[in-house]
Amino acid sequence: MSNPKTLDIILPCYNPRSGWESALSESISNIKILLGENVIQSVIIVNDGSVSGVTEDAVSILVSYHPEVKLIEYPNNQGKGYAVRTGVRSSDADLQIYTDIDVPYVEESIKEFYRILKSDEADVVVASRGDTYYDSLSGFRRILSKSLRWLNGFLFGLKIKDTQGGLKGFNEKGKAVFLRTSVNRYLFDLQFIQMASKENLRLKALDVKLKPDIILPSPSPMILLKELHNFISLLFSR
Repeated sequence: MSNPKTLDIILPCYNPRSGWESALSESISNIKILLGENVIQSVIIVNDGSVSGVTEDAVSILVSYHPEVKLIEYPNNQGKGYAVRTGVRSSDADLQIYTDIDVPYVEESIKEFYRILKSDEADVVVASRGDTYYDSLSGFRRILSKSLRWLNGFLFGLKIKDTQGGLKGFNEKGKAVFLRTSVNRYLFDLQFIQMASKENLRLKALDVKLKPDIILPSPSPMILLKELHNFISLLFSR
């Protein structure tokens, strides 16, 4: 019997909430049970210049339960896109999946992402968020998210319009394209899907379910201003 394809899970991290290490430890345990032995090669946490939360004690607790946990960190915040690229670049597993440090979607989603990639049904798998996700958002963030989906189809012509789901996975082909992205903050996801679509990679959207205890804050005006600049830059670089 051949060995299963190995998987690295990349988790960008910036000022995580209190108790994040316990919640993450539980999520990793659940994922291990779902995927079986010898699948997860590393869980790569990228500390994106946090000033709180990522302590030696917290990391030690995680590693004591899950020796495959690895920490990459640097002193200054660079943005989620930069953090994810840093983690993906360090990965040498067959497949990569990235999500947020709180693992916001049910762990069965990661199992299904892995199954699709392992069976070579797609080069890139993308989370597609449904009503349960949007019902958990503030009114402003709901309008913002749905507007971006519409713009992704209307202006960029993307078949996969939900680019910001916070859970994606890819094989070697997808990884190569992902590492050529350049946006350092949240719209790196849009850039990735745009580039992968242009290069005719096989993309598959998968419906995902948000965990009931996840809190989704609204972005600050400063972040929105920076992302508007990134959006315009991506639009003119099509």
